[in-house]
Amino acid sequence: MKVRLVLLALALAAITLPGCEPAATPEAIAAEATAVAVPVTAARVVVRPSSRLVNLVGTLYGKEEVTLSSQVEGQIKSIAIDLGDQVQAGQVLAEIDDDQWRARLREAEATLAKAQADEARGRQLRDRNVISPQEYETMKTHAQVVQAQRDTLTVTLRHTHVESPITGAVAKRFVSAGEYVHAGSQLFSLVAENPLKLRGDVPERFAHELQVGQTVNVKVDAYPDAVFTGRLARISPASNPENRSVAVEALVDNVDRKLKPGFFANASVVTRTDDRALMVPQEALVTFAGITKLFVINDGKAHERQVQTGPRGSGGLVEIVEGIQPDELVATSGLTKLANGVAVTVREAGAGSAEPST
Repeated sequence: MKVRLVLLALALAAITLPGCEPAATPEAIAAEATAVAVPVTAARVVVRPSSRLVNLVGTLYGKEEVTLSSQVEGQIKSIAIDLGDQVQAGQVLAEIDDDQWRARLREAEATLAKAQADEARGRQLRDRNVISPQEYETMKTHAQVVQAQRDTLTVTLRHTHVESPITGAVAKRFVSAGEYVHAGSQLFSLVAENPLKLRGDVPERFAHELQVGQTVNVKVDAYPDAVFTGRLARISPASNPENRSVAVEALVDNVDRKLKPGFFANASVVTRTDDRALMVPQEALVTFAGITKLFVINDGKAHERQVQTGPRGSGGLVEIVEGIQPDELVATSGLTKLANGVAVTVREAGAGSAEPST
């Protein structure tokens, strides 16, 4: 019993000894932590040109792609072009033997001459009431039918000279001289190379940003360091429910013929440009639960700001659409230790030409 009393007395004495303080509360600990300056690096908000881009992937196609088929039957007499050759609209690409068609045309012209002569005599006989009006009408109709047959053969004869309907290049040749073709036989595949069509899909959430005429930048694997430009030409009025995207089509300049129909392309539509966009380093941003924020340093303290970001720029910078002002100082390190009102010291300049501050 005496031992217990002694221990109790010693415990009470320890509590009341000079220099001994009661345990600190959580509020006091937080206040003490706030008072300790956190070392950070920082950067100034800078003004740079910026573009809002909507990215897509797609395939290049010829502005016009034509599979040219024969309209007449016969043997290929000659071919004037081959794979890769440039052609002009109206240029003769091949000739089909026309001897039998010319013979038929001469026959039709002779038959027509006789029918027209019979129709003229029949008109005189009708006027003298030698033949009935019905007999004359039969003769007149026969002359008209023969004339139509003559006209058909004239068109057929013209089709023995196969002409290009477009200006472009030969993508495929299906026949050779000496082959016998029928009406409908494929002869050539032609493609108009300049400009080319870029077709791709844009996620439907970006549909409101698209407008016909916007600039489109295109890159292909064949020329990894080159950027080809074009214009947005068409936007689908409906979204594809299978992939929730909107089909678009752009016309891409191809004067030097570097691009080829069928190339896979990575493209971006420039939906907005700003010559004085506010930008900060990527490392200044913290994103959690869909909220993006940064810490502005002012009077030696960190001040939390929620911001809205735009597209990425060069040099690791990100555009801030809303939430900051030009030339403000933002923390670029130590962000996990920062909270609103925490004291900071800038230990060195950051990526945005920051000036040391306390």
